[in-house]
Amino acid sequence: MRPTLRDLFAARLRIGGIAYRTPLERSDWLSELAGCDVYLKLECWQRTRSFKIRGAYNAIASLPAELRGRGLVAASAGNHGQAVALVAREFGVPAVIFVPATAPETKQAHIRGHGAELRLVEGTYDDAEAAAAAFAKERSAVFVHPFVDPAVVAGQGTIGLEILETLPDVSEVLVPVGGGGLIAGIGIALRGAAGDGVRIVGVNAERSPSMHAAFEAGRVVDAPIGPTLADGLAGGVEPTSYERAREVADAVVLTSEAAIESAVRELFRHEGVVAEGAGATPVAALLEGRWRPTAGPAVLVVSGGNIDASRLEHLLGAG
Repeated sequence: MRPTLRDLFAARLRIGGIAYRTPLERSDWLSELAGCDVYLKLECWQRTRSFKIRGAYNAIASLPAELRGRGLVAASAGNHGQAVALVAREFGVPAVIFVPATAPETKQAHIRGHGAELRLVEGTYDDAEAAAAAFAKERSAVFVHPFVDPAVVAGQGTIGLEILETLPDVSEVLVPVGGGGLIAGIGIALRGAAGDGVRIVGVNAERSPSMHAAFEAGRVVDAPIGPTLADGLAGGVEPTSYERAREVADAVVLTSEAAIESAVRELFRHEGVVAEGAGATPVAALLEGRWRPTAGPAVLVVSGGNIDASRLEHLLGAG
């Protein structure tokens, strides 16, 4: 099922008072670099320091109480898991979160801190998802998918509604892309309200290029997944999430590890913004020249800010 614009407005009502309306701030530094007005949509300042609370709350709050009471299960690179754990606590139901063993310590700590049971899985996000889905089926619990669940996508799409309300003449929006739920939701908002007048571009890390590869091939294909600072984007895509992204996005570009590192560093230095690797990928694409605006104003979605302090300190010292 493809979420509709109506679903996004319903989601906004549902998550009101739970998720923050995050700032949309003009960046003098990036505007000068791009040659047009560039704004940052600061989802790194959201609750749990990631946009994921929007979709997680919308999906879980939409469940019948009986289903919710069976317990919640999620697979995550870390941010979706934090959101599901927090929402589960709010509703007083148990949650079990499966994450790759390589997930940043700060994300693991926050999942535990919200009261969920954390299970580490050797391998990639895809391995964690397989383990979580099997566990949910065995326990008859609810599996809250991070990017396929239509209610999750509708929740993420509320970001697009906020962008349009704050900056109605927006011309381009750059969105980090992992599984594709964020760009699908934002795209539904932008296409539904602004039609084809807004260019929507996804950004993949070179070391996890699944959505870019799918756009190139016209279908989901196997793509190599390696270690990346943009750990929140690592993993494959599902046919459903690819199709939703394909319907709304104009392109998906890649960005390198060096550019992601530079983007994290320079966002802090120029803007005082702490972004994790995934959240910094739109800025990385601009810094590296993989994306240049055809017109302005442009919005870069900084999707999260959960980066280990030691990693941030290392990046700041390396520049």
